[in-house]
Order: sequence, then C-alpha cells, then structure tokens
Amino acid sequence: MAGKQRNENAVLRIISTQTADGETDRSELNTTAHYRYSPNETEIVYTELDENGNENGETVITVLADNLVTIHKTGFTEAVMILECGKTHAVRYNTMLGTMDMLLCALDVKQDLHSSGGRLQLRYLIDIGEAYSAQNSIDLRVSLRSSR
Repeated sequence: MAGKQRNENAVLRIISTQTADGETDRSELNTTAHYRYSPNETEIVYTELDENGNENGETVITVLADNLVTIHKTGFTEAVMILECGKTHAVRYNTMLGTMDMLLCALDVKQDLHSSGGRLQLRYLIDIGEAYSAQNSIDLRVSLRSSR
C-alpha cells in the first residue's frame, strides 16, 4: 500500500452493479492503477480507499488469455476470487467484521485489453448458502496515462 512503490501508469473507471432481492445497487470508482499487459496475462493493481480517502487495501486483477480472471484483495478485505465461465469457485471473504464462505459462478467474462488499455466486463453470481444470492457485474475501463 503506501510503502509500495509502483508506477501508476493508468486510470481506471470501474462501474459495479449488484442485484439482489429485486434491488439494484450501482457504484462507480475512478482511480489510478498500475497496468501491465501481455497477450497471455494482464495485471491491474490499484489501492482501495475508505470513505475518508484513507488507504485500506490493495486489489490485484489478473486476466489470463483464456478469459480466466482472478481478483486478489488484501488489507481490510482479504479474498482470492476466481471467475471462469461455466465453473463455480469457492471463496473465503475475510473482513475485520468476520468471514463469509461463498460460491462464485461467472456468467460472462469479456475482455478487450491491449497495450494501451481497454475494457474488462464481468458478470457473475454470488451464493452465500441459504442466506443470500446476488448477481454482480463489473465494467472496468483502463486508459494509460500520458508519460511526461
């Protein structure tokens, strides 16, 4: 987080939508990130902030050539999420308030990422046993910053 030095060479715009129990919540995040592209593996790293603007974690999104996506969260929230179309993956979501075990099933993984940025779209189901289920979508757009 603050002690880590990385080249924040990109700007992210992330729109997240969650639908559960007939209700839809939408949030938008605009932030800087480190973006590293290769045809086989793309990595996006950004710092999570709380509502007061304090750093409270880091998220690393890795996109593999076969549209397998991992989201690794560290800090206030700890989790490794795996999104792969047609497959269900278990995830343990740890927070300061407790731990949740859930299942993630990717419905759609679309990516158009290249050396100058691009777009990643994810749509997946979250199932927390009998207690809760939701459909999430993430629309992430990456733009490289101009170097001066």
